[in-house]
Amino acid sequence: MGLFKSKSQDEWKINYIREFNEMRDSYEDKLQKKQMEIDDLKKEIELLKSLKNNLKPKEKQIKDSDIEHIKELRNNGLSYREISKETSWSKATVCRVLNGMYD
Repeated sequence: MGLFKSKSQDEWKINYIREFNEMRDSYEDKLQKKQMEIDDLKKEIELLKSLKNNLKPKEKQIKDSDIEHIKELRNNGLSYREISKETSWSKATVCRVLNGMYD
């Protein structure tokens, strides 16, 4: 009987170690997949950052014709927001035009 008990105890240890190794391998696979996902996201961020450097600020000066058009639209009863949408100038620029900063 003593010999049989030691054999079953050894089998239990072997099964425990096997299950532990399988679980560890499973977690390592999951970690590896997550790390690959993180690396892909980092590459995408770097790509977006490189594209950002290609963007240039708007270097547009308002023309006299635009000023007259904005004033005409205001005289027709349009709001600053409506004028901004129609002319593609910001509401701040529309406000400056109508308050006489560009006269």
